[in-house]
Amino acid sequence: MAIAFRTFLLQLLLFFFASSTKANDPRETYLVQMKVGGHRYGSSSGHQELLGEVLDDDSTIEDAFIYSYSKSFTGLAARLTQSECQKLRRRREVLEVSRSRDLKLQTTRSWDFMNLTLQAERNPENESDLVVAVIGTGIWPYSEVFSSDSPPPPGWENKCEDITCNNKIVGARSYYPSKEKYKWIEEKSVIDVTGHGTHVASIVAGRKVEKASYFGLAEGTMRGGVPNAKIAVYKTCWNVIRLDDTKGSVCREHDVVKAIDQAILDKVDIISFSQGLKYTLLQEDKISWAFLRALNNGILTSAAAGNTGNYYKVANGAPWVMTVAASLKDRFFETKLELEGEDKPIVVYDTINTFETQDSFYPLLREKAPAELIRKRELIADCRSKSHPISSNDENDEGKDVIFPFSKIKLLDKVIKERAKGAIVLGKKRYDFNETKKLQFPIASIFLDKDKKAELEKYYRKYPSKRSVKIHKTEEIPREEGWVPTVAKLSSKGPNCDKFLANILKPDIAAPGLDIIAGWPENVNLTSDVPSNDYRHLRFNIMSGTSMACPHATGLALYLKSFTNSWSPSAVKSALMTTSTEMMDEGNEFAYGSGHLNATKVLDPGLVYETHYQDYIDYMCKQGYNTEKLRSDAGSEKIDCSKTEIDPKADLNYPTMTARVPLDAPFEEIFRRTVTNVYDGESTYRGEINYRGDKDFDNIIVDPPQLQFSELGQTKTFTVTVTGTSKPNWEAGKAFMTRNTWLTWTEIDGSRKVRSPIVIYSVKEPEACSLIPKT
Repeated sequence: MAIAFRTFLLQLLLFFFASSTKANDPRETYLVQMKVGGHRYGSSSGHQELLGEVLDDDSTIEDAFIYSYSKSFTGLAARLTQSECQKLRRRREVLEVSRSRDLKLQTTRSWDFMNLTLQAERNPENESDLVVAVIGTGIWPYSEVFSSDSPPPPGWENKCEDITCNNKIVGARSYYPSKEKYKWIEEKSVIDVTGHGTHVASIVAGRKVEKASYFGLAEGTMRGGVPNAKIAVYKTCWNVIRLDDTKGSVCREHDVVKAIDQAILDKVDIISFSQGLKYTLLQEDKISWAFLRALNNGILTSAAAGNTGNYYKVANGAPWVMTVAASLKDRFFETKLELEGEDKPIVVYDTINTFETQDSFYPLLREKAPAELIRKRELIADCRSKSHPISSNDENDEGKDVIFPFSKIKLLDKVIKERAKGAIVLGKKRYDFNETKKLQFPIASIFLDKDKKAELEKYYRKYPSKRSVKIHKTEEIPREEGWVPTVAKLSSKGPNCDKFLANILKPDIAAPGLDIIAGWPENVNLTSDVPSNDYRHLRFNIMSGTSMACPHATGLALYLKSFTNSWSPSAVKSALMTTSTEMMDEGNEFAYGSGHLNATKVLDPGLVYETHYQDYIDYMCKQGYNTEKLRSDAGSEKIDCSKTEIDPKADLNYPTMTARVPLDAPFEEIFRRTVTNVYDGESTYRGEINYRGDKDFDNIIVDPPQLQFSELGQTKTFTVTVTGTSKPNWEAGKAFMTRNTWLTWTEIDGSRKVRSPIVIYSVKEPEACSLIPKT
């Protein structure tokens, strides 16, 4: 009998194994990068012909082919087996075959904080002709923030899939990865089912809505930076169940490249990109090169810097992209837990409690930690499931403020069902003031991290017989007078690990990114992860991250373009950077770049640093980038680096001045820059070197020290020579950096100032960079 059972069990396990093997599709999605010229496989039909020549006997082109690219990338996307992939790699027409990677999604008062007020000078007619491409999770087209009185610009008729275009949303396309290995839990549509895309789009170009708030918090007029501009949405992110059975959003690299491809064809004015890979390595980053092709078509890309909070982790770090860090605003959210019998409440900054302050003190009840009941199972059943039911103490929660650990968040169901007055959720870690997420729950509640939990435990021990508390509604608190913008700890920082980008300061600029209120789909829960039983709905939501900082920079760039639409992408980017506000931050320029966005002077920057498509190509050649790879990445067979002398100190005509030097050695770095006069009249500027704190250099010479302009569009060239010794002064004595140093060209009457940070640095290659796979 035992032998028969074991035989049956073995057969059953083999059946499960065979089923899972069959379900495990051997195909992966790859981006196939073709060489430029010299073969017949350059078109969509050619791509499919090439696929037909390498596919296995049981494969079809219909199974394998996904996209052919015409503008953003030289090649195709396809689903391939390992053998097909190897055969493609051996073809002389193919430059590279790489797996398509997943990207990570990276949001009243913020525009006023940047000095782009409702009273600011506007050019509404020109604004309404501008179209921003928002690449992300789609859009909720039924929101009142997405309406407009002006018609779509010429050429933007009938460019919507799945929805009917209106005067605000003039384009809508989706890229549904139907051949992927994940389980897709939403249908093909441009409709936003997560809220991220709606939030981002409304920050850029949402229509003015008065009396917007988040359950009374942050009440005011919600609006985008350019309320009259139009939106074209390209949905590339989808809700899925992953291979480990967890839910989440997936944004695939090949879909993003295709969206950029279409945005270029659609002739959008700017791209807003609140996603990012884990790091920027130009040799393998297809998205960054797609953005260079967009720039060659006159399209600037504004992109999120990433939310890791770490140095050497900045995303979207290509020099032709405007990379945006996240800053705090001039107000924050504060939540109090009042303790009966104590004068001092427990105050936290990582909770949003939208429920009214409790009307009296309520007794505390500590829920017992749920015990996992281990039941005896048949071996076959145990193979199928390892989950265990959760139970808790039987004491009724009604009329009490209930305490339980965050790790047992499922207890919230019991707390709500038994009509508790509130919930006090305890964490095991210490949370910082600047955390990207503000925890909130569908009941009066407060979250206490490790430190705050200790304060409550002390109170709990002090009053063994009577313990009562009152949970207060979250309040919006203005910062102290004189406070200046600082970078959020969640915001990813440079320097870049890519050797080709060592002399580029990233991120470029900082913008409001924490606790941003903006539009939200009314059919989407306000909290997407925990708790899962939060079924509240609202037209607005509060979000944080560089995803929210990015559209602020996008909006200000569009605002500038509404007055200067003939300006190049680099001129627009330069104007935002050189007119930014200097930041008083404990970090450094690798946290915030040139400074904080400020609309005050952006329409009249005086001088701009122009950097054109060919400048980037020449720069990459001087840095030693492979010619054949560069031709394919940039999409031009005319590129030839063979006659270019390699120069590791090669520099760009960039609004910031940065160089990496050896550690513990003397240095002399020379920056050559050209500025263009964008003021219609005569002007004279005097160069001044400014620094704050200790002097981290021996000398800085500006030659010539004065620039004179007599007409609009006139250019002048100057050099900045920095000398010193790179003695360790940063990152625990392992690195050197000239911090808080900048060149300012000041017009003699003081009306215009053009500010450029100067950063000389030295670092031993950190572990963060050594762990990144090199191609």
